[in-house]
Amino acid sequence: MPQRSTNEDSGRQRRQGNQYRVTDSEIEQFSEAGYLTLNEFLTEEELATLDPWFDHFVQGREPGMNKDFCDMSQPYGTPIEEFRLVNAMLPSKYRPELVDNIFFQLAQSVANQLYAGTAVMDYEQFLAKKPQKENAEFAMHQDLGYWPKTENTWTATFSLALSDSDLENGCLQVCPGTNKEPELRSHQPKDDGRDASHTLIIESKPTDRLVYLPVKRGAVTIHDERIVHGSGGNTSEQWRKTYVMAFRDEETVRQERAMGFTHSHNDNINWDDVIH
Repeated sequence: MPQRSTNEDSGRQRRQGNQYRVTDSEIEQFSEAGYLTLNEFLTEEELATLDPWFDHFVQGREPGMNKDFCDMSQPYGTPIEEFRLVNAMLPSKYRPELVDNIFFQLAQSVANQLYAGTAVMDYEQFLAKKPQKENAEFAMHQDLGYWPKTENTWTATFSLALSDSDLENGCLQVCPGTNKEPELRSHQPKDDGRDASHTLIIESKPTDRLVYLPVKRGAVTIHDERIVHGSGGNTSEQWRKTYVMAFRDEETVRQERAMGFTHSHNDNINWDDVIH
Protein backbone atom coordinates (compact mmCIF):
# COMPACT_ATOMS: atom_id res chain seq x y z
CA MET A 1 0.00 0.00 0.00
CA PRO A 2 1.56 3.39 -0.95
CA GLN A 3 2.45 5.61 1.99
CA ARG A 4 2.19 9.36 2.55
CA SER A 5 5.15 11.37 3.78
CA THR A 6 5.19 14.77 5.47
CA ASN A 7 7.68 16.72 7.56
CA GLU A 8 5.74 18.21 10.46
CA ASP A 9 8.86 19.70 12.10
CA SER A 10 9.55 22.09 9.23
CA GLY A 11 7.79 25.42 8.87
CA ARG A 12 8.02 29.17 9.19
CA GLN A 13 10.23 28.90 12.29
CA ARG A 14 13.01 27.77 9.94
CA ARG A 15 12.89 31.04 7.99
CA GLN A 16 15.18 33.99 8.54
CA GLY A 17 14.91 36.49 5.69
CA ASN A 18 15.81 34.70 2.47
CA GLN A 19 17.36 31.75 4.32
CA TYR A 20 15.65 28.48 5.26
CA ARG A 21 17.51 26.20 7.67
CA VAL A 22 17.57 22.43 7.20
CA THR A 23 18.66 19.97 9.85
CA ASP A 24 21.47 17.44 9.77
CA SER A 25 18.90 14.63 9.72
CA GLU A 26 17.21 16.18 6.67
CA ILE A 27 20.54 16.46 4.87
CA GLU A 28 21.10 12.77 5.64
CA GLN A 29 17.60 11.85 4.45
CA PHE A 30 18.13 13.66 1.16
CA SER A 31 21.41 11.81 0.65
CA GLU A 32 20.11 8.38 1.61
CA ALA A 33 16.41 8.36 0.60
CA GLY A 34 16.66 10.89 -2.23
CA TYR A 35 13.94 13.36 -1.18
CA LEU A 36 12.73 15.91 1.40
CA THR A 37 9.58 17.87 2.18
CA LEU A 38 9.74 21.36 3.72
CA ASN A 39 6.59 23.16 4.84
CA GLU A 40 5.83 26.90 4.71
CA PHE A 41 8.79 27.57 2.45
CA LEU A 42 7.25 30.79 1.08
CA THR A 43 4.72 33.10 2.69
CA GLU A 44 1.37 33.88 1.10
CA GLU A 45 2.62 37.38 0.27
CA GLU A 46 5.65 35.95 -1.52
CA LEU A 47 3.56 33.41 -3.41
CA ALA A 48 1.32 36.23 -4.61
CA THR A 49 4.29 37.79 -6.44
CA LEU A 50 4.72 34.57 -8.46
CA ASP A 51 1.09 33.73 -9.19
CA PRO A 52 0.55 36.28 -12.02
CA TRP A 53 3.67 35.11 -13.84
CA PHE A 54 2.65 31.48 -13.50
CA ASP A 55 -0.76 32.23 -14.97
CA HIS A 56 0.83 34.29 -17.76
CA PHE A 57 3.00 31.38 -18.88
CA VAL A 58 0.61 28.43 -18.46
CA GLN A 59 -2.11 30.31 -20.31
CA GLY A 60 0.24 30.56 -23.30
CA ARG A 61 0.59 34.34 -23.24
CA GLU A 62 4.40 34.44 -23.58
CA PRO A 63 5.38 34.69 -27.28
CA GLY A 64 8.21 32.87 -29.01
CA MET A 65 8.55 29.85 -26.72
CA ASN A 66 7.98 27.20 -29.40
CA LYS A 67 8.59 23.75 -27.80
CA ASP A 68 9.33 25.33 -24.42
CA PHE A 69 5.55 25.68 -24.10
CA CYS A 70 4.05 22.22 -24.43
CA ASP A 71 2.03 19.42 -22.86
CA MET A 72 4.34 17.02 -20.99
CA SER A 73 1.81 14.21 -21.29
CA GLN A 74 1.32 14.44 -25.07
CA PRO A 75 3.38 14.94 -28.24
CA TYR A 76 4.66 18.33 -29.37
CA GLY A 77 2.10 20.11 -31.54
CA THR A 78 -0.88 19.19 -29.37
CA PRO A 79 -3.33 22.14 -29.62
CA ILE A 80 -3.31 24.30 -26.50
CA GLU A 81 -7.01 23.77 -25.95
CA GLU A 82 -6.26 20.03 -25.58
CA PHE A 83 -3.41 20.45 -23.08
CA ARG A 84 -3.62 18.37 -19.90
CA LEU A 85 -0.19 18.74 -18.25
CA VAL A 86 0.97 22.25 -19.16
CA ASN A 87 4.73 22.91 -19.20
CA ALA A 88 6.54 26.24 -19.59
CA MET A 89 10.33 25.88 -19.59
CA LEU A 90 12.86 28.46 -18.38
CA PRO A 91 10.45 31.26 -17.44
CA SER A 92 13.20 33.61 -16.22
CA LYS A 93 14.93 33.29 -19.59
CA TYR A 94 11.84 34.73 -21.24
CA ARG A 95 10.96 37.16 -18.45
CA PRO A 96 13.98 38.73 -16.66
CA GLU A 97 11.57 40.00 -14.00
CA LEU A 98 11.71 36.47 -12.55
CA VAL A 99 15.51 36.42 -12.14
CA ASP A 100 16.59 36.24 -8.49
CA ASN A 101 13.01 35.86 -7.25
CA ILE A 102 12.32 34.88 -3.65
CA PHE A 103 11.84 31.19 -4.49
CA PHE A 104 15.27 31.15 -6.12
CA GLN A 105 16.87 32.84 -3.10
CA LEU A 106 15.39 30.39 -0.61
CA ALA A 107 16.08 27.33 -2.76
CA GLN A 108 19.68 28.48 -3.23
CA SER A 109 20.09 28.71 0.54
CA VAL A 110 18.89 25.11 1.00
CA ALA A 111 20.93 23.80 -1.95
CA ASN A 112 24.03 25.33 -0.33
CA GLN A 113 23.30 23.31 2.81
CA LEU A 114 22.58 20.05 0.96
CA TYR A 115 25.68 20.21 -1.23
CA ALA A 116 29.30 20.37 -0.12
CA GLY A 117 30.31 22.45 -3.13
CA THR A 118 29.11 25.27 -5.35
CA ALA A 119 25.56 24.61 -6.53
CA VAL A 120 23.91 26.89 -9.09
CA MET A 121 20.46 26.99 -10.64
CA ASP A 122 20.49 24.84 -13.77
CA TYR A 123 16.91 25.20 -15.02
CA GLU A 124 13.35 25.99 -13.98
CA GLN A 125 9.86 25.33 -15.25
CA PHE A 126 6.20 26.01 -14.54
CA LEU A 127 3.99 22.90 -14.48
CA ALA A 128 0.20 22.84 -14.27
CA LYS A 129 -2.34 20.03 -14.32
CA LYS A 130 -5.71 21.13 -15.57
CA PRO A 131 -8.81 20.17 -13.56
CA GLN A 132 -10.51 16.87 -14.34
CA LYS A 133 -7.66 15.63 -16.53
CA GLU A 134 -7.17 12.05 -15.39
CA ASN A 135 -4.47 11.53 -18.04
CA ALA A 136 -2.38 14.51 -16.90
CA GLU A 137 0.17 12.02 -15.63
CA PHE A 138 3.91 12.46 -15.32
CA ALA A 139 5.33 9.04 -16.16
CA MET A 140 7.64 7.45 -13.59
CA HIS A 141 11.24 8.32 -14.41
CA GLN A 142 14.63 9.39 -13.11
CA ASP A 143 15.64 12.95 -13.97
CA LEU A 144 19.14 11.84 -14.90
CA GLY A 145 17.65 9.79 -17.73
CA TYR A 146 16.79 13.06 -19.50
CA TRP A 147 20.21 14.70 -19.25
CA PRO A 148 23.67 14.53 -20.87
CA LYS A 149 26.60 12.57 -19.49
CA THR A 150 28.55 14.65 -16.99
CA GLU A 151 31.20 13.74 -14.42
CA ASN A 152 29.21 15.01 -11.42
CA THR A 153 25.48 14.34 -11.48
CA TRP A 154 24.47 15.81 -8.09
CA THR A 155 21.11 17.58 -8.31
CA ALA A 156 18.52 19.02 -5.94
CA THR A 157 15.22 19.69 -7.68
CA PHE A 158 12.80 21.91 -5.76
CA SER A 159 9.07 21.72 -6.51
CA LEU A 160 7.20 24.66 -5.00
CA ALA A 161 3.47 24.12 -4.51
CA LEU A 162 1.57 27.14 -5.83
CA SER A 163 -1.62 25.24 -4.99
CA ASP A 164 -2.35 22.50 -2.49
CA SER A 165 -1.12 19.20 -3.90
CA ASP A 166 -2.70 15.88 -2.91
CA LEU A 167 -3.56 12.44 -4.24
CA GLU A 168 -6.67 13.70 -6.02
CA ASN A 169 -4.89 16.31 -8.12
CA GLY A 170 -1.75 14.28 -8.76
CA CYS A 171 0.88 15.07 -6.13
CA LEU A 172 4.48 13.93 -6.45
CA GLN A 173 5.14 10.27 -5.74
CA VAL A 174 8.60 8.80 -5.13
CA CYS A 175 10.26 5.44 -4.57
CA PRO A 176 12.68 6.12 -1.68
CA GLY A 177 16.10 4.51 -1.94
CA THR A 178 15.97 4.01 -5.70
CA ASN A 179 18.54 6.80 -5.86
CA LYS A 180 21.03 4.28 -4.46
CA GLU A 181 20.62 1.75 -7.27
CA PRO A 182 24.03 1.11 -8.87
CA GLU A 183 22.80 1.60 -12.44
CA LEU A 184 20.46 4.13 -13.96
CA ARG A 185 17.33 2.45 -15.28
CA SER A 186 16.67 2.28 -19.00
CA HIS A 187 14.49 5.15 -20.26
CA GLN A 188 12.46 4.97 -23.45
CA PRO A 189 10.57 7.75 -25.28
CA LYS A 190 6.86 7.67 -24.57
CA ASP A 191 6.06 8.60 -28.18
CA ASP A 192 8.07 8.50 -31.43
CA GLY A 193 11.42 9.70 -30.13
CA ARG A 194 12.61 12.84 -28.32
CA ASP A 195 11.88 15.04 -31.33
CA ALA A 196 8.20 14.10 -31.15
CA SER A 197 7.75 14.30 -27.38
CA HIS A 198 9.99 15.14 -24.44
CA THR A 199 8.55 12.45 -22.17
CA LEU A 200 10.52 9.34 -21.20
CA ILE A 201 9.25 6.30 -19.31
CA ILE A 202 10.84 3.45 -17.35
CA GLU A 203 9.70 0.06 -16.16
CA SER A 204 8.89 -0.32 -12.48
CA LYS A 205 10.43 -3.05 -10.35
CA PRO A 206 8.55 -5.33 -7.93
CA THR A 207 10.69 -3.91 -5.12
CA ASP A 208 9.61 -0.29 -5.77
CA ARG A 209 7.90 1.18 -2.67
CA LEU A 210 5.72 4.14 -3.55
CA VAL A 211 5.43 7.12 -1.19
CA TYR A 212 3.07 10.05 -1.87
CA LEU A 213 4.21 13.58 -1.01
CA PRO A 214 1.07 15.71 -0.47
CA VAL A 215 1.88 19.34 0.42
CA LYS A 216 0.09 22.60 1.11
CA ARG A 217 0.51 25.75 -0.96
CA GLY A 218 3.88 27.31 -0.12
CA ALA A 219 5.65 24.05 0.72
CA VAL A 220 8.39 22.41 -1.34
CA THR A 221 9.44 18.89 -2.11
CA ILE A 222 13.09 18.32 -3.01
CA HIS A 223 14.38 15.26 -4.85
CA ASP A 224 17.67 14.12 -6.32
CA GLU A 225 18.55 13.14 -9.87
CA ARG A 226 18.33 9.35 -9.46
CA ILE A 227 15.19 8.73 -7.39
CA VAL A 228 12.35 7.12 -9.33
CA HIS A 229 9.37 9.48 -9.23
CA GLY A 230 6.33 10.70 -11.14
CA SER A 231 2.77 11.84 -10.50
CA GLY A 232 -0.78 10.84 -11.30
CA GLY A 233 -3.52 12.69 -13.14
CA ASN A 234 -5.79 15.40 -11.79
CA THR A 235 -9.31 14.21 -11.05
CA SER A 236 -10.18 17.24 -8.91
CA GLU A 237 -12.04 20.43 -9.79
CA GLN A 238 -8.94 22.59 -9.21
CA TRP A 239 -5.65 23.23 -11.01
CA ARG A 240 -2.49 21.72 -9.58
CA LYS A 241 0.25 24.38 -9.92
CA THR A 242 3.99 23.81 -9.41
CA TYR A 243 7.12 25.90 -9.88
CA VAL A 244 10.16 23.64 -10.38
CA MET A 245 13.75 24.77 -9.95
CA ALA A 246 16.83 22.51 -10.14
CA PHE A 247 20.29 23.15 -8.70
CA ARG A 248 23.42 21.33 -9.85
CA ASP A 249 27.18 21.59 -9.48
CA GLU A 250 28.61 24.69 -11.15
CA GLU A 251 31.07 22.68 -13.26
CA THR A 252 28.30 20.26 -14.31
CA VAL A 253 26.26 23.16 -15.68
CA ARG A 254 29.32 24.46 -17.54
CA GLN A 255 29.81 21.03 -19.14
CA GLU A 256 26.16 20.87 -20.17
CA ARG A 257 26.29 24.28 -21.81
CA ALA A 258 29.48 23.31 -23.66
CA MET A 259 27.45 20.45 -25.21
CA GLY A 260 24.78 22.93 -26.28
CA PHE A 261 22.35 21.66 -23.64
CA THR A 262 20.36 24.35 -21.83
CA HIS A 263 17.26 22.31 -20.82
CA SER A 264 15.27 24.19 -23.45
CA HIS A 265 13.12 21.87 -25.53
CA ASN A 266 14.33 23.96 -28.46
CA ASP A 267 17.93 22.77 -28.02
CA ASN A 268 19.37 21.14 -31.14
CA ILE A 269 20.77 18.00 -29.51
CA ASN A 270 21.90 14.63 -30.85
CA TRP A 271 20.42 12.61 -27.99
CA ASP A 272 22.29 9.42 -28.92
CA ASP A 273 25.57 11.22 -28.23
CA VAL A 274 24.77 12.80 -24.88
CA ILE A 275 22.18 10.72 -23.00
CA HIS A 276 23.02 7.88 -20.61
